[in-house]
Amino acid sequence: MSERKSYLQMMSEGFRMMKQSKPLNHDMKLRQWMFSINHETDWQVILRTERLKWIGPATNEFIVEPLFVQIGALQLTRHLETNEVRLTIDEKWGIESKVVCDDQEWERFVASLKQLKGE
Repeated sequence: MSERKSYLQMMSEGFRMMKQSKPLNHDMKLRQWMFSINHETDWQVILRTERLKWIGPATNEFIVEPLFVQIGALQLTRHLETNEVRLTIDEKWGIESKVVCDDQEWERFVASLKQLKGE
């Protein structure tokens, strides 16, 4: 019986360690854009919209500023005069889109990104 208990304890510890080593996956939404951000050793973002699913390559570039966010090739830029947020993905063909959101919605989004990044 003690052998079985030690085996079960060992299995339990193994599962606990596997669960801890999984990458963090956080979903955030800004209007019709859904961002799934994973972090293991590098950052990776998955963007989903009504007509598009884009998976970015892993990157160590993650910049969060009050009016600008960049995760690898994905960039979000907010224009104060129009409340417009422009999404740009600089790759071979490029993707551009925009939404309009108020100050509070943008600030919540930026605050959650900063929290995710650990700032």
